[in-house]
Amino acid sequence: MDSVLYSRIKSLCEKNSISFYELEKSTGLGNGAISKWRVSNSPSIDKVMRVAQYFNVTTDYLVGISDIETPVCELLEDKDIITLQRARIKMTPKDRERMMQMLRIGFDYAFDDTESPEE
Repeated sequence: MDSVLYSRIKSLCEKNSISFYELEKSTGLGNGAISKWRVSNSPSIDKVMRVAQYFNVTTDYLVGISDIETPVCELLEDKDIITLQRARIKMTPKDRERMMQMLRIGFDYAFDDTESPEE
C-alpha cells in the first residue's frame, strides 16, 4: 500500500503534468528519491518542505495531517475567509450549523452539475 506522502505527490505530479524525475531535478532531490517514499522510507522534513514549496501546498497536506492544500498565508489574504472566520468565532453551535446549511444550499445551487454549458 502506498504511503499518503507518495500518493499525494503522485497526484500533484499528475495534476501538474510533471514526472517524478522532473520534480526531483527541480527540487534537488536524488534520482529515484520519491519512489523510495512509496512504502516505508521516510524523507527528512527538509525534503518534504521542498516538495511542498514546489507545489505551493502545505507539508501537513503532503503527509496526510490535513486535507487542505492551500498554505495559511494564502488563506489569510482572502478577506472573505477572514470574515467567515470572525463570524464563526461569534456564533453559537446552532448558528454555525445554520450558516453551513446555507452555504451548502448555495454551493449546490451555484455548482449544479445537471445544467448543460449552453444554459
